[in-house]
This record gives sequence, C-alpha cells and structure tokens, in this order.
Amino acid sequence: MKIITNPVNYNTTTVRTSAASVCALLGASNLQAAVITNTDLGLSGFIVGNGTSSVAWNIDNVGNAELDVDLNATYFVNLTSFQNAFGLRATASAANAYMLNLGPSAKVNTGAFNMSSVFSVLFSGSIKRAVGFTSGESGYMGFQFNPSGSLVLYGWAEVILTEGGDSGTFEVVQWAYDDSGANIQTPVPEPATAALGLGALALGAAGLRRWRKAKQTT
Repeated sequence: MKIITNPVNYNTTTVRTSAASVCALLGASNLQAAVITNTDLGLSGFIVGNGTSSVAWNIDNVGNAELDVDLNATYFVNLTSFQNAFGLRATASAANAYMLNLGPSAKVNTGAFNMSSVFSVLFSGSIKRAVGFTSGESGYMGFQFNPSGSLVLYGWAEVILTEGGDSGTFEVVQWAYDDSGANIQTPVPEPATAALGLGALALGAAGLRRWRKAKQTT
C-alpha cells in the first residue's frame, strides 16, 4: 500500500482512491484467474454412505476420475483407486491419519501427502483415519493430482464426515484447484468488518459522510 504524505485537495483524493480501488479489484481478479472451481466445470458435490454406494470423482472433468469414493460391505466408506498421482494432505505418519482437516486459510502444497491406493475414512458409522474432522461439520482436505503427467496441481475440497447408521456418510460439498501448478489456500471466512469496509468503499467519500451524518442525527 502506498502512503501519501503530501497534502492534497478533496478531488485529487477521490480520484486516487477510485483508481486504487479499480486496480485492487483488477489485481484480485488476475490472482484468481488460474483457480478452477467445480461450479466453473458444471459439477456438483456428492454424498457416499448409508444408501449411496459409489461415486467416481473426476476433479477437472477431463479423462479418468482421480478418486473413487466407495461404500464397501455396507460398513466402510473407502477412498480407492487413486489415479493421476492423486494424493491427500495427511499427517507425517500415515499410521495416525490418512487424511487431515487443514482448516481455513491453509496452504495445500506443504507437508505430507498420502498416496495410498485405498483406505477407510468411515467404519461402522464412525470417523476413522481422518484427523481434525467433527461429525456433521465442514472441514477442508487438501489434495494434489497430475492429470497431464507433467504438472502437479494443488486443490482443496470442502467435505463433511457424518457419523451414524451402518457406515456414516462422506460428502464433498465443493472443491477448487489451481491449474497453473501454483499453491492454493483453503477458503477464508469473511468477517463482518470486511463487509463493512466494502460497503464504505461503494459509498465513496461523499456518501460515507452523508451516512455518518445520518447516524449522528438518529
């Protein structure tokens, strides 16, 4: 951020603020240009377990599916058939967890990746080998895959593991990946202060003064 120390008149300030706002918006757009979401691809989330037996998850909607999510013998929800060098962010020791909840604003391309061909995330209605997940609540798993054979891509998926019933359920709500091979971060919840700041920006300097004056007279 450039800090202007020289005194300027109101009109100059308004112009500079507007220009900076436009540049910031364009910059944010460019930064997001390489991020592909499931909605960009026309794909929806899915649920496996307690009735739904299998889903082949094709992350980029091209070629083979990267991962199969299977209900096995009515008691297990398994992640199987890892293809295109698919891997999940995990703890350093696979004996502790094959899948890790990264939480919000976490880098995906750092840490250990589990490249197993099959493992269970739910067994007899209970979460298994998945650290940091709470039943019925959203979490973020990080993943990598290499659909072209030459460039590893990183992404995240919002997932919900729910205990109960014969197997429990594994739900993929949404996902995104960076098609440039760059690192990607899990989403950051927007605080109320950020929304207020955007509202003030939309009002502009004159509108903001009118809003403050109205607040003082009420």
